[in-house]
Amino acid sequence: MNNKKLNTILYIVVFIFVFIMFLATSYAYYNKVLKKDDTPKEVSNFIMLVNFDTSNVINANNLKNNFVVNKIFSIENYSEDTIGKYNIVLEIITPLSNMVDEEFVYTLEGESISKDNSNKVVSIPSTPVPVLTKTIGSGIITPKNTHSYNLGIKLNNNKYASNSLFNALVKVTIDK
Repeated sequence: MNNKKLNTILYIVVFIFVFIMFLATSYAYYNKVLKKDDTPKEVSNFIMLVNFDTSNVINANNLKNNFVVNKIFSIENYSEDTIGKYNIVLEIITPLSNMVDEEFVYTLEGESISKDNSNKVVSIPSTPVPVLTKTIGSGIITPKNTHSYNLGIKLNNNKYASNSLFNALVKVTIDK
């Protein structure tokens, strides 16, 4: 009789423990999945427009000494209240060679129409063109502002074959 009473008490304790675990799991699921955050959130969007003078594609073949190509583009922030961050990427499709050449260089000159100190334009002095895709700079643009850029690529001394080829894309991406 004593053994039967002990088993009954043990079953009741286990049942209560399982019931408490079920309640705790249900409460956690409710808080995590079903209950929505009641506090209102302000969402600001960075609206960016990138405008290239001609295109963002650089196609160069049969390069000669003193070859020069310029890509002019602008980045505009149409947002009313959001400061935007962006990256300028030089995506190399076909490199001129497999090694970085000190004679094949790029420059990037940037300017802003706003004199606000929050702006950060990218300016890069003469730097060898990479052989792989590379983020060449990051900028910060204030609302209702425009950044203008001139990317210049120059080959000072051509030591490559007459059928040399270089292809790249200039891209601007939002930095989150």
